[in-house]
Amino acid sequence: MKRVLCLVLMATMLFSMAFCHAETSVYPLEPVTLTVNMDETARESIPDWALDYYIWDIIEKQTGVKLECWGADGRAGGNTEDINVMIAGGNYPDIFINNWLSYPGGPSKAIESKIIIPLNDVVEQYCPNLTKALADNERWAKDVVTDDGTMYVFPLLRAARDQTFYGFGYRQDKLDELGLQVPTTPEELEEVLTVFKENGMECGLTFEYRFLFTGDQGYGTILQSGFGLKSGWYLDNGVVHFGEYEENYYDFLVWLNRLFENGLIDPDMPSINKATSLAKFSNGEAWACIAQSSATIAGLQYTNADKGWVGVAGRSLAEEEGAEPQFGHMQNSYAGNASAAISTKCSNVEAAARFLDWFYGEENLATFQHGVEGFCYAIVDGEYTRDLQYLIPLQGEGADNVATRMVYGILGTNWPMKMLDGMSHNYYQYPAETEKVLEVWRDNNMSEHIMPPVTMTVDEANEYASLFNDIDSYMKEQISLFIQGKRSLDEYPEYRATLESMGIERMIELEQAAYDRYMAR
Repeated sequence: MKRVLCLVLMATMLFSMAFCHAETSVYPLEPVTLTVNMDETARESIPDWALDYYIWDIIEKQTGVKLECWGADGRAGGNTEDINVMIAGGNYPDIFINNWLSYPGGPSKAIESKIIIPLNDVVEQYCPNLTKALADNERWAKDVVTDDGTMYVFPLLRAARDQTFYGFGYRQDKLDELGLQVPTTPEELEEVLTVFKENGMECGLTFEYRFLFTGDQGYGTILQSGFGLKSGWYLDNGVVHFGEYEENYYDFLVWLNRLFENGLIDPDMPSINKATSLAKFSNGEAWACIAQSSATIAGLQYTNADKGWVGVAGRSLAEEEGAEPQFGHMQNSYAGNASAAISTKCSNVEAAARFLDWFYGEENLATFQHGVEGFCYAIVDGEYTRDLQYLIPLQGEGADNVATRMVYGILGTNWPMKMLDGMSHNYYQYPAETEKVLEVWRDNNMSEHIMPPVTMTVDEANEYASLFNDIDSYMKEQISLFIQGKRSLDEYPEYRATLESMGIERMIELEQAAYDRYMAR
């Protein structure tokens, strides 16, 4: 423990020293064009009323940098087929956005293959804003480097309360009508859904099947918590576990299979997509859901005020009544997505670095995260509001819709930057209601179990990737069959034996070794 603390303190001192040496940038920079892999918004698609407030025009004016977009957009998830084609062709943009943590072979492989450059010297010389952000947050400083201390990325850094954005949603009006309480355990949820069905609920608890798995965001963790585990990787007192290989994952599958066969889960669950699932909840077809965002729940009473519908959040399931849920949805503050490297093809590294550093400057955060005052927001009684009555009146289709204004007026959440607290949740639309929802969704012990953003050596990452693809496909296929009753749950031991033969225990060894090295950074 003393060694770890010393290493953290040394890292913090180094970042602080780098901040002292980094040369302050003067914006706008000398005009320059940089290439980036993202999709471009067609100018003709921007309505006239929004042109003066278009966020990328404002960013260009303030930074002096014009972006030339190359497609192969890496902001959402990264490592897409388009990105793979771009890499195979050897023609990289100056600013290369991707999830480099998930790149085959990891960030070290991307550097070794001369796709991206190491950034330690670059950040020290040109990036005072990022350096200060990392010096002020020991966890961030530890997360954004490889085990040998190589910095490779301009990261998307989430504020603490933006790390959770999925959870249970219920129709409070239906709970009240039927004399029910928000369920807290698997048994209670089953009882509530049974009463819902008996009283006309059409499709049961609605959610998208793939979200049971960590690799696809892991929002099903709020269900699995009732059985003392979660999908994918998690920690228990420093020991790495893989949920779908645990023996007690069987208990979760027995329960979920029973809910499915009794019509308590949306019958479309195996094939439904996220948007359709949430639409079923919002239009009253379902009375319970796994919600994508707090606004889904917080806004229900507004969008259906004439019907008297009211949304309420439910926390993750606990193993027994009165116990604290151990798991819930939570994303690492640095999760790897929407983060930018500088490619080896970049001819103006200084300009690229200073441009990206602008997004970590405290004085710039409001510009791209809130938009222009009067267009996207107003300050009323010292508080932010997006209430249209306080905004600049504009003419044209969509101008009287704040959500449409924000499409053009803010950057969104998929860009390398230091996010303002609450940005993910659009707090200013339903501030009080949203905070209540998120308090419930955060009410668990997930912070003690979440795997940090570990990195592997190139050899380890290659071995891991060769094992993972087959295991992941097999696992998801078989779990779907178990849930739907198309494969007998009596065969769960055979399923585990197959995972073992495919190399799951070697994957666990690799992940444990990576975690141990992370803790020693």
